[in-house]
This record gives sequence, C-alpha cells and structure tokens, in this order.
Amino acid sequence: MPQTTGADAPPTDANGLTNIPPTSSDSQPIGIYGWRKRCLYSFILFLMVVVIMNLALTIWILRVFDFSVDGIGRLRMTPKGVRLDGEAEFLKSVYTQEIRSKTGDPLYVESSQEVKIQSRNKANHVTSSLNLDNEKFQAKCEVFEVKDRKGKIKFLVSKDKVIIGTDEVKYNGEVIFDGSIETPSLRGPITEELKIESPSSSVEISGSAGVSVQAPAGDVELKSQDNIRLQTSSGAIHLDSKDIFLKNIKESDTSSVQGVSSSDIYQLCMCQNGRVFLAEADGICSATSDICNS
Repeated sequence: MPQTTGADAPPTDANGLTNIPPTSSDSQPIGIYGWRKRCLYSFILFLMVVVIMNLALTIWILRVFDFSVDGIGRLRMTPKGVRLDGEAEFLKSVYTQEIRSKTGDPLYVESSQEVKIQSRNKANHVTSSLNLDNEKFQAKCEVFEVKDRKGKIKFLVSKDKVIIGTDEVKYNGEVIFDGSIETPSLRGPITEELKIESPSSSVEISGSAGVSVQAPAGDVELKSQDNIRLQTSSGAIHLDSKDIFLKNIKESDTSSVQGVSSSDIYQLCMCQNGRVFLAEADGICSATSDICNS
C-alpha cells in the first residue's frame, strides 16, 4: 500500500480519529420532493378554498340577517329592552314583562290556533290566564276589571259580586238573575213595558231611602196569585188619585145575620184630607180632631 506523508495525511481529532470530508457525490438534497410535495400543495389549496368559502358564507349571513352593533335586522337592542320594527313570528313561548307598539301604530297579536296569555307568581304557578280561541274568549282570574282612561271601574266581576260602573245599562231582551241585584234605577224601554216577575219564588224590592215606582206614560200593575201586602212601620200609605176603585169585594148577606151586630164589624169613613179611618158599624162617621188633622 502507498505510504502517506505527514503533509498528505488527513486530519485527526483529539481521540486520534480520522476526519474525512464529504465529497460532492456523497451529499443529500434538503426539501420535500415527489408525492409529498404534491400532497402538501393540494392540502394548502384545499384549506384556501375552505377559508374563502367560510368568509363568503359569513359575509352572506351578515348581509342577509343585517347584523350590526345594535342588533339583527329589524331587531334592535336598546337600553330599555328589545325593539322590533315589523312583524315577528315566535315558535315557542315568550316571557316578557311589557309589550308595547310604536307610538301611533296598533299592536297585533295573531296565532293560527289560539292566543294564550298567562301570569305566574314567584312559585311559578299560573295565577291568571287569558285564552282567545277560534270560538270563545276565556279569562281565568280572581277579579276581572274594566277601567276607563281615568282609572274608574266600568265593569268588575269577582267571586261575590258584579259591578257595572256606568250611568245606564241597556239590554234588549230578557235578563234572568239567580241572586239579588242592586241598582239606583230600573227603567224599561220608552215604547215597551217593564216587567219584573218571579215564576217560582218571590220578588222583593227594597230601598234604604225609599222605593219609587213610576209610569209617566202607562199603567203600573201588581199581580200575584196569592196576597199583596202594603205595609209601613212608621209612616203612612198614600193613595193619591181622583178615582180609586175597589172591585170584587165580598158582600155580606144581611138576611142570615137576623139583625145581630158583631163587635168585629166596622164602617169605613174618610176625612176631607183623604185619610181613611174606621167607625162603629151602627154609628155615624164622626172622628176626633187628632185623626183628620194629623
């Protein structure tokens, strides 16, 4: 073998190992080549397409829904709540404290089935409800009130009573009451008669300050199958008319009495002022001063 001199000998390290520099034929290329390069470029191209599609869809959604810093489309978020300009369709229940329309515009609440409004208490129990169906309007509550703009009650329904706060209530037809009714005035139509009757019970008319029955253009009739009683505790009963008729009064058969007078029989006398009093049957109609002058 040829011997190398000290000048031609390859360098050695501290351990005495020979360091042979690489030649041009022994070097390896740096990078991605072949099918790996094609896959990487294809994946990058796919990601770019996906990013562009996502960006386009995002811009389209923002444009269609009209997203802004104030809300979505006609739905605007305000410090007082949510404002909606136009129509809104709710697929499920809506929980809210107040619903108002725009000033000057009406508020429409519409449903193809029924409209139901409910209120709940702190225990989440339904206390009042309002149902508007195709054929009926139903309200469930303890007290139902209708007020005017000034806050006065026009109609009130509770468990114990019904109050109608108007000066006049007009009803065409018959009205049947199972209980009592309280009213300051009861009038019939101008061209028709007013009839108050109870087919199977009694009719009681009372007033703490008095009861007045008037018929300016007609008659007043009191009909009863049994007795009619006119009674006053501390006052008097006045019959003020130019003609007073007492019909169908029983007549006494004097032939069967045989001239015997009874202490239970009196004659009816009248003062000049219209006061009626009784006198003895076989005497004359004479009255003391305290009877006709009182």
